[in-house]
Amino acid sequence: MKKRTIIHYLPVYGCMATGIIYAAIGVIAILSFLKVRYGGADEASMMAILAEYVVGKIVIYMILLGTLCYIVWRFYEAITDPYEYGGNFKGGIKRVGIALSTIADVLIVYAAVRVLLGISHFQSNGQPQEERAMVHSMLKHQGQWPVIAIGLVYVCTAIIQQWYGITRGYRERVDIERFSVIFRHVVHILAWVGYAARGIILGIIGFFFLKAGIKENAQYIVNTDKAFDFIGDHVGHVYFILVAIATTCYGVFMFIQGIAYDTDKD
Repeated sequence: MKKRTIIHYLPVYGCMATGIIYAAIGVIAILSFLKVRYGGADEASMMAILAEYVVGKIVIYMILLGTLCYIVWRFYEAITDPYEYGGNFKGGIKRVGIALSTIADVLIVYAAVRVLLGISHFQSNGQPQEERAMVHSMLKHQGQWPVIAIGLVYVCTAIIQQWYGITRGYRERVDIERFSVIFRHVVHILAWVGYAARGIILGIIGFFFLKAGIKENAQYIVNTDKAFDFIGDHVGHVYFILVAIATTCYGVFMFIQGIAYDTDKD
């Protein structure tokens, strides 16, 4: 009970919100592959889809609140170091990685706020028109280096996500020892494939940000939906399905992490 202050409930809400988003994105990607719907497997596009319904707007508010909670918690982690990574080089890298991991969450908040205010042009079919317009404006007014910097952040975050899954870096945050051995194995599988999928998608987005910056052409920009398309068109349909399923697994894992979140080093 001593641990459970208000700040310690933030990651619980945040994980639930993240779980909703990525479980839905994975399902939408599969439905798009099966031609049940056309595109929309993207964080901003999902907001645009939800905004068409009253209940959907309520869900957006829930996602917005949960994601804000998670961002606050991750910066709280990076600053206060509850897992005792330390101030040496290795500990510093881990804490910087925690802060960088919020980039996708910040973009979700940005999309949610714009959709709720009715000032966005996000496409429910997954077309990255607004993202490309933003990058075009950056290239015109700030030059190529900010776009290249964003691409590098995406690529670094992708590598961190992959490493996090491979090394099971999430274990100290998920108190699953009270569950059965079989369930623990399932959780580890969900986390491994989920973080692999997130790393792949973020890596593709980062690559195209770098390409857009180097070539000074915003038309190269892709979002999550178009990253899926890139996999299907240039790597193979089987890999598209695998990454889509793995993205859904990531969403399920985040639900479990929210339920069993451990907020400090025991």
